[in-house]
Amino acid sequence: MLKPKIMMEIERKKKVGGIIRDCLRPHGLESEVDVNELHVHDQYIVETLGNNQRLSRAVLNAMFPQKATPCTLYHYTGLDTFKSIVSSGELRLYPIRKRLGQGGELEAFAEAHGLEGYLKTAHGEPFFKELSDDLFYCSMTRIPPKDPQLMWGAFAHGTGVRLEFQVKPKVADLRPIRYEDTGSSTLLTEINKALALQKEPSFIPWTLSQIGAFYLSSTVNTEDEVRLLVKRYRGGFDPTRSDGTYMYWPVPIAVENDVCRIDLIGIHVAPHGAKADIDAAIAGTAFASIPVTGP
Repeated sequence: MLKPKIMMEIERKKKVGGIIRDCLRPHGLESEVDVNELHVHDQYIVETLGNNQRLSRAVLNAMFPQKATPCTLYHYTGLDTFKSIVSSGELRLYPIRKRLGQGGELEAFAEAHGLEGYLKTAHGEPFFKELSDDLFYCSMTRIPPKDPQLMWGAFAHGTGVRLEFQVKPKVADLRPIRYEDTGSSTLLTEINKALALQKEPSFIPWTLSQIGAFYLSSTVNTEDEVRLLVKRYRGGFDPTRSDGTYMYWPVPIAVENDVCRIDLIGIHVAPHGAKADIDAAIAGTAFASIPVTGP
């Protein structure tokens, strides 16, 4: 006698929940799984939207722990961009689309986790490129930097500055980048391998686009990036502006706001930079009293 369909669905949910729970147990996160919040479809598994993405966020936090805040980080930039920052009093977060093709933005994560739907081009450009328009970021690095010579040359263009920021995110995420490491696996990989062994489909976290934005190719691991990221939701709050080429999300400096509190506490001149140019740039601005050191 066949079991009623509802009983079969309940048993399958329990089975799937048990598999995911076993993967989360080594991380102390097994309590984040509630089988009643899982939707098990033929091709994928998701959780309900009314639970604040509890399981998805647990997976995100386990794979990419948030940076303890407030914290102090460096941001390297060229002279012209520095002048724009101090004259406007804001830090611009640009869409990840601007960096596509560099370090495997979003693509590296999709390839490593078998997300074929993110890579397909049958209906135009790959989906990960579409996602990149709504993820706005700013690259920072830990103190001391892993490779200061690289940072001065690649990002400050030899004559720019290194800005020392105190950062306290609110809506924004602040997490160290995880660089691809051959032979290692992520928690999401472990979950989906365990599900596949039991002939169940993959778990797709609601936070998938954010997860992918903190994962890069090993080719850029010397940057040792800590990324400030905010996601724009279609139909939601949208403060973005255009610089003529790209949209950007402005975050005011030294001003309370809902995205991230950022305070400029130091300005370091590049080895081949001119301190006089930096002093002139901040004269008469809100940052005139910020100490300038170097070269």
